Amino acid sequence: MAADERSDDLGARREMVLAALVDAGAEGVSGEVLASRLGCSRAAVHRHVEALRRSGVEVEGTHGGYRLGAGADPVIPARVTPRLRPPLSGPVRWLADTGSTNDDVIAEARAGAPEGLVIGADHQGAGRGRRGRRWVAAPGDAILVSVLLRPRVAPVDAGFLPIVVAVAVADALGPDARIKWPNDVLIGDRKVVGILCEMSADQEHVAWAVVGIGVNVAAAPELDDARWRAGALHESGSRRPRADVLVDLLNALGDRYSGWIEAGPDAVLAEFAGRDSLAGRHVEASVGSEVVTGVCAGLDRLGRLLLRTDDGTRALGSGEVTRVRGDGDA
Repeated sequence: MAADERSDDLGARREMVLAALVDAGAEGVSGEVLASRLGCSRAAVHRHVEALRRSGVEVEGTHGGYRLGAGADPVIPARVTPRLRPPLSGPVRWLADTGSTNDDVIAEARAGAPEGLVIGADHQGAGRGRRGRRWVAAPGDAILVSVLLRPRVAPVDAGFLPIVVAVAVADALGPDARIKWPNDVLIGDRKVVGILCEMSADQEHVAWAVVGIGVNVAAAPELDDARWRAGALHESGSRRPRADVLVDLLNALGDRYSGWIEAGPDAVLAEFAGRDSLAGRHVEASVGSEVVTGVCAGLDRLGRLLLRTDDGTRALGSGEVTRVRGDGDA
């Protein structure tokens, strides 16, 4: 058996152990039962459990067996993939630790991987947001995931993708989720989701796009951005397991993405308008070295922010809102 096949087999067995622990809940499961299910010795089960612990999964010992720690919230690809629907139906890979899930998917995109690939991690050491800002979360506290897309749109239209993603994330998180242009998702006045889209395109077509999504689930990290206060889903009352949130995110993204490709931006724009946290607000926006002030008036069909200024309406295709008047540190 080749080394990569042995590695895949070990990974599958550890997923089986993890799935059994999830199913057993607080009662736990005996080493004997695990050994029987896996067709291996109890010593082998112990090695799998130790490997899970080294990867950051909280596994407690019980009298004759094991159970997950109270704070454990694992993502098991074999349990996620069957719940997904096209076009984003996997495969799903989940890592204990990586540098950047976007970088991982970009490498796969350049190697020819098909649309729908999903790579996530419990922790990433080099996660990043827009404008190179760091995205940091404690291991297991967040959903850190990247998705490979190959959109059949003209490059000029591809700039709308971050809006598609933001609306899809808001769909998945429920009616209280709002969007701050271009693609930060808030609950209340706190940022719970960051999105980073990267792509490769020439003048005629888009080769690939990678959508990176970071969702604060259990706790809010410190942000490398004084404009924001971070929040987390648990703080807003949601206690859904990370795997359930991930499934909802991917299916919502697949639905919005397909709708955009097939029918254009109108449905996405309408939903964005209903969740737009900046609508009618007086803001300052940074565009390169220029600061533009005006009142937000929604988006155009390319996803650009429309600002009513003293000199007329400006459409901002890049830049970011740096201040909302009367909104303190927003």
